[in-house]
Amino acid sequence: MVHTPAERARFKKDITTLLRDAVHVELTTIPLYLYSLCSIIGAPRVKNLDPDVMDGLRAKANIAVVVRQEMLHLALAGNILTSIDSGPRLYLKSAIPTYGEDETILHSKIPMKLEPCKKDNLECFLRIEAPYIEPPSLSAEDESVNVGTSKQAFRAPLQYKTEQLPDFNSIGEFYTTLERMILDCGSYVDFINKDLQYTSQEFFGDLMTQVVDDKTAHDAIKTIIDQGEGSVGVEEAHYQMFLELYQKRTDWGCYPVPSSPHAEDFKKTPFVYQLALASNASYCYLLITLEKTWKVADPVHRRALITNTHAIMVDVLKPVADILVQQPQTPTKPNLSGAPPFEFYPTSQGDDPKDIDKAATELHVAIIARLKEAIKNASTEIQRAQIKPLESIIFSAGRISWPKST
Repeated sequence: MVHTPAERARFKKDITTLLRDAVHVELTTIPLYLYSLCSIIGAPRVKNLDPDVMDGLRAKANIAVVVRQEMLHLALAGNILTSIDSGPRLYLKSAIPTYGEDETILHSKIPMKLEPCKKDNLECFLRIEAPYIEPPSLSAEDESVNVGTSKQAFRAPLQYKTEQLPDFNSIGEFYTTLERMILDCGSYVDFINKDLQYTSQEFFGDLMTQVVDDKTAHDAIKTIIDQGEGSVGVEEAHYQMFLELYQKRTDWGCYPVPSSPHAEDFKKTPFVYQLALASNASYCYLLITLEKTWKVADPVHRRALITNTHAIMVDVLKPVADILVQQPQTPTKPNLSGAPPFEFYPTSQGDDPKDIDKAATELHVAIIARLKEAIKNASTEIQRAQIKPLESIIFSAGRISWPKST
């Protein structure tokens, strides 16, 4: 079918909006799940573990699988977007999700709060990842009867401006709507930018898809759906994994992490405050690294960025979070611990950086500077016990300097 330029432009605008929302929803869920994961008490290096700790380690491992898949989904959604338009913007203040009492997602207004891995937290995850149920098909007679409910109420909404998906009841429903558009996209859009996309050699092996046509676009979105954005019966489906965790939710303990913290909450304890700032800088350095990778075609430059991506997550972001959750929040709040805030960390480039290379360089410098400040401010026994681990993290951070283009 031949479409007019206006029809093609309209379709591209609509599907691009949905794809940017897909990237944003994946970006939103990753901190939710990471925060829950790091709240669970676990001590893998201790022998003869208490059964509760063993259960905690298993829970952490299961949530880690979901986080890893969310990273894959972010990369796949970004690849589809890059194949149709420009790559995602991740490091700008308006794109980084915020969390708290007033933040919600989906039509049912599920709270977006960073919380310990307990009943309410897992209930939210189940609601977010709930399976999409196909609405019933109505006969002509049924559709003609006025029962006080519009026909549209039985159908998946097709409104493309979502903003935290207020028109959708679950992520599964959102992705089913997006899948329908992708199945029709071949005659509307031209696929581009293959060399700017993540490849199976770079990220996630055979699970990664480079998008070059409507079939590969559908392969990518199907991977997201099948892994749990609303699927049941698929191995390691998110909904099923969270359901099993919910059923065992009393089997592990959690650190007393606060709900949706801000770095400023920890100002009265300089050691914790500096670690929170280092965590924010690390998180933003990860985002800007992912963003840059969708802008670079040179294989050597891409390899350096992707190597950094793994190192930021494993050698910096995770160990800083592990230290934070074991620290008393303030002298006046000994029953609450520190925690990673997952907030925007500003640079001289402002809230919407135009020179992301300069912003990234500043973020890298900030990580090391904040970690060094934390060491300087270690004043209690529990804080001083973290000096050697922090020195190790500083060493690792020093090895992930911002790659220069070749």
